[in-house]
Amino acid sequence: MVLLLSRGVGLLAKSLVGFSCTQTARCQPQGCSSLTGAVSALQHSASRWFSRNEHQDEFKKLPSRDDYPKRPLTSFFRFIAHQRPNVLKKYPDIRIFEVSKILALEWKELSESAKKPYIDASNADYLNYKDEMRKFRAKLSPVEMELIKCQRKQKLVKRIHTKRRRELSLLGKPKGNRNAFNIFMSENFVDNKSASLSDRLISLHDKWKNMNSPQKQMYIQLAEDDKIRYENEMKSWEEQMLEIGREDLIRLKVKKRLGIHKAAVMHKASTSRKLPKVVKKSSEETPGSIRVHSERRPEE
Repeated sequence: MVLLLSRGVGLLAKSLVGFSCTQTARCQPQGCSSLTGAVSALQHSASRWFSRNEHQDEFKKLPSRDDYPKRPLTSFFRFIAHQRPNVLKKYPDIRIFEVSKILALEWKELSESAKKPYIDASNADYLNYKDEMRKFRAKLSPVEMELIKCQRKQKLVKRIHTKRRRELSLLGKPKGNRNAFNIFMSENFVDNKSASLSDRLISLHDKWKNMNSPQKQMYIQLAEDDKIRYENEMKSWEEQMLEIGREDLIRLKVKKRLGIHKAAVMHKASTSRKLPKVVKKSSEETPGSIRVHSERRPEE
């Protein structure tokens, strides 16, 4: 139960914004084992969450960025800092970003002899900086050094992940489909706001567990409809990605169906083959079903 509650907020967030929970077992019309799958997914997600954050307390004890020796300015930025007052004096109404443009052009036109004082000063300061960094690192224990490496690696992974999410969002990738349990959570979590978060999560899981088959079938049907929506939108989006040469964003199962194995021939293959057909959603809707509308979100 501790693991369930520890990651319950994460599951709730995914449910509310419409993201799919890939670890959660999908409900099928013939049976309903989603609760077991959901609990298992929560436990698995909790273990991954703790593994990502197991060093957070240790990171707080590390030296802050203010404690590190200051990296010196490069020759170009030394030139900007030195010449900026002259430009502002000459053009008092100029905007800040225009100052940088003017100085960048002036730096480009400078002769090597004119640049040399700035370059020599930058190199001298950089040698002092390297010496200060050696002394600083000598004060750190091996454990602290390993934690610093781990912290840098986590920041790099986070930066890459954020960049990819932003790129997919700009390219208009469809949001993932939700399963029955996600939809149930998003529709019922706002009830009983006076209760605590843990109490509401426990109550919702109990409610889902004790729900009869006809009631669950409505959410199962909504999940199936959302899956068809996702597949159709992804089919159209992947066709667009093939047209602009972004085969790296195509799902592996689609690459296999197209017979594409090498990135160099992907775009060529896309012009001669079509993506596999996806069954279109029937115009008939299940009685009592609720149409799901949500904004397009970047992929998790």
